[in-house]
Amino acid sequence: MNKRGIVKSKILVWVVLLAMMFSTVASYGDVPIRSSIQSNDKWKLEHIYATDAAWEQDYSKLDDMIGKIEQYKGKLSKSADELLAALTLRDDMKRLMDKVYVYANMKYDEDQGNDIYKGMADRAESLNTKLSTALSFMEPELSSMDQKTMTEFMEQKEGLKVYNFYFDNLFRMKAHTLSAGEEQILALAGDMASTPSNIHGTFKNVDRKLGKILDEQGKEIILTGGTYSRMLDHPNRELRKQSFEAEFTSYNDYINTIAGAMSGEVKKNIFFAKAKKYDSALAWSLDQNNIKPEVYNSLIEAVNKNLAPLHKYVALRKKALGIQDKVHYYDMYVTMVNDVDTDIKYEDGKKMVAEALTPLGNTYISDLMAGFSEGWVDVYETQNKRSGAYQWGSYDTHPYVLLNYNGSLDDVLTIAHEMGHALNSYYSNKSQPYATAEYPIFTAEVASTTNESLMLDYLIKNAKTKEEKMYLINTYLENIRGSIYTQLMYAEFEKLIHEKAEAGEALSATALNEMWGSLMQKYYGPDFEVDELVKVWWARIPHFYYTFYVYQYATGMAAAEAISYKIINEGQPARDAYLDFLAAGGSDYPVEILKKAGVDMSSTMPVEKALAKFDQLVDELDQLMSQSK
Repeated sequence: MNKRGIVKSKILVWVVLLAMMFSTVASYGDVPIRSSIQSNDKWKLEHIYATDAAWEQDYSKLDDMIGKIEQYKGKLSKSADELLAALTLRDDMKRLMDKVYVYANMKYDEDQGNDIYKGMADRAESLNTKLSTALSFMEPELSSMDQKTMTEFMEQKEGLKVYNFYFDNLFRMKAHTLSAGEEQILALAGDMASTPSNIHGTFKNVDRKLGKILDEQGKEIILTGGTYSRMLDHPNRELRKQSFEAEFTSYNDYINTIAGAMSGEVKKNIFFAKAKKYDSALAWSLDQNNIKPEVYNSLIEAVNKNLAPLHKYVALRKKALGIQDKVHYYDMYVTMVNDVDTDIKYEDGKKMVAEALTPLGNTYISDLMAGFSEGWVDVYETQNKRSGAYQWGSYDTHPYVLLNYNGSLDDVLTIAHEMGHALNSYYSNKSQPYATAEYPIFTAEVASTTNESLMLDYLIKNAKTKEEKMYLINTYLENIRGSIYTQLMYAEFEKLIHEKAEAGEALSATALNEMWGSLMQKYYGPDFEVDELVKVWWARIPHFYYTFYVYQYATGMAAAEAISYKIINEGQPARDAYLDFLAAGGSDYPVEILKKAGVDMSSTMPVEKALAKFDQLVDELDQLMSQSK
């Protein structure tokens, strides 16, 4: 996902799969303050800037640099020297922008109630818009050049060769590159375009209040993003229901406002698509990675043809949980089997991750452990800290990982997931020049989910008891459900709402709720109850503000399943191909990079195989549960 409006820089945030969008905490008590957390359990942002004053210096330096790019306007095609000088200055500014932006926003994410860092983050956003506006002449001017001239320039100037893929992609998209003046107007819209996302994020993380519920002993449970997630796994159905109602009501009470933000996001996407001369917002979004809408549509069609395993899974949940009526949303996250001890200390969780990932080789494990010990990771939930988990950083920093670790198995899997992103960034930045280091979203989830698949395979094979094996299979099923079924349901919803808006239909709260309810009924089947409150689920999802992002969780999971199978069964050749993939960055189109790792994502076959595995795991779990009775 692209964070707070940054589009073309190596500071993308990769958020953990849907099940981990909400952090978990160990108790229902007060969330600790940040100063109570030991320093070795916090990321070291001082590796970027030792002080805020140092950040201010770079901010001012960049602000002064931006005007210098003007001297190259109209001169990019004059000579190879002018072109290289302009591109070098551009990249120097973007690299500095990355650092400035990352630091301010990660400091804000430590405490989203801190107005000082909110102000710095807002200033970084504005400076990024200023930089984008200043650079807006470059791509129209470059794309107007003759390709033969560009080839001659690269032959004359060795330093231009690192931009070969960039130039090829630029000429590919020539029909959608506007005049310099038009591109400048679009760049100026950057701050305004982030408004719907900012509104949703502020409401979700700051203004929204969940309140309290009472447990079986009458003790108050303070609901936060973390405690809510934990309550969904509570064995007491009434407590799950109360928590669900509190969470979803907090959105339903403001549903018209959230619908307005969602409508604004969709209209923004349509505006940019039309401005860029695309037939649809979907085509505009996918073309950044040279992916056709047919690939997206075929994925949705493939999952719609394979809904029977999900219906069977819901029916198994109903049977396993002894539900007499129908399965509700708040029944979908509680484990179906007897819980196993998952109070896993963070140090033990790191060891589990390292052991499970040994098929990736000694170098990978050594780099993984270095990341744990060198200030990459911010471990525990604290007051006002951003919920969930992500990996971030820039070309000139080491990777950073935000966690909200509680000790559950999901939290350990999240370590593996986010460190997968971190090592992807580490190898990409280490192996690629800045021009090709930024890996696309399409491949990003492969690196993280491959780690999860390897880990779950390891844990299942080494399960000490039948109960532990059932628990792990249940977890694996939830990963596939969350990453493929749920994300492609999200993708279908996103496609529908854009198509309706493009046809001139209004996206009211009622219309959005009804579309969501219809999709839930189709996906979850006859044993699932779609009540009125659950229809506001769409309002909770921040990913809808990242423009056709979510389908890539499904492609990432499917590709990861295929790659992890190859690594386990084929050994070193598959591992080497995968490590080459991690180091490839954005040196080619994502589908082509994955083909080199042995997976063809232009086909629906990887998704179909992953859903077939889901079906097999449902049957295996059903059989194990029957044997346990």
